[in-house]
Amino acid sequence: MKIIEYNNKDDIMVEFQDEYKAKIHTNFQAFSKGVVKNPYYSSIYGIGIIGIKYPSEINGRTTKEYDVWHSVIQRCFDVDYQEKQPTYKVAKICDEWLLYDNFYEWLHNQGNFDKWFNGERWAIDKDILVKGNKIYSPDTCCLVPQNINSLFTNRKNYRGNLPIGVKKHGNKFVAQCMNPFTNNNKQEYLGIYTKPEKAFYVYKNYKEDIIKRVANLEYSKGNITKQCYDAMMKYEIEITD
Repeated sequence: MKIIEYNNKDDIMVEFQDEYKAKIHTNFQAFSKGVVKNPYYSSIYGIGIIGIKYPSEINGRTTKEYDVWHSVIQRCFDVDYQEKQPTYKVAKICDEWLLYDNFYEWLHNQGNFDKWFNGERWAIDKDILVKGNKIYSPDTCCLVPQNINSLFTNRKNYRGNLPIGVKKHGNKFVAQCMNPFTNNNKQEYLGIYTKPEKAFYVYKNYKEDIIKRVANLEYSKGNITKQCYDAMMKYEIEITD
């Protein structure tokens, strides 16, 4: 950093000599000791950069925008978190979003930003727009209510080698699916079959219909964008999911 304005020893402006050129008001003692913090240093999990363009705190409390950005960084780089949530061991984040400034602008440009900002139990989803996606990025993510995010939760670790939506029952196979339109979002029994593949296709048709119904409902409320709506209407459940 270098001093770009000097009024007196307690009133100076310094500029960091990196690509961001952040300007910080400080004093000469802090400058000479090299203890002035660069807001564009990778301080979050050794890779995330907060910057100074947008607030990360207001009145001593972290902002909602910062909290969700920090959460995404945590999912991708916190080993302890990944041990508790193994599905995130393969999660990645694009270079653009390592800078909070960029993520903040993406959030505020979403058509349903106000719904997200003023709502509760919302999520940033990376699985709907691009099926099988593992990367958090502007092109692969959308803001959705938690009930939509839950529709695409993969519980492969809990079902073993069986297809999604299928449970073994003796020497036969039961098809079942969560139905958000019933009380308590309970599992709907869809029948018992001699082959797991048959049970899966019954589940597939039922689940895809549920996804379309939820898409129509949430889009009519303005809770999801047209891009998210279109992706949900075309979404297909595969036996390998």
